[in-house]
Amino acid sequence: MSKKFRTHYDNLGVTRTADIAVIKAAYKALAKKYHPDINPDNPNAQKIMQIINKAYEVLSDPIKRAEH
Repeated sequence: MSKKFRTHYDNLGVTRTADIAVIKAAYKALAKKYHPDINPDNPNAQKIMQIINKAYEVLSDPIKRAEH
């Protein structure tokens, strides 16, 4: 079974040309949906938030985003 490679853009559900406002809105929506405090019964919530946080960290920083 092969897994599809996912980028930070995929993880936040934004396009490569998305501006910072779109990236921030996508992050906020996903954080509200998957935050472990809101989903205490979801054992994957913490891992999902780590992925979302890392994607936002990279895409919200112009230098890191350019390197990505």
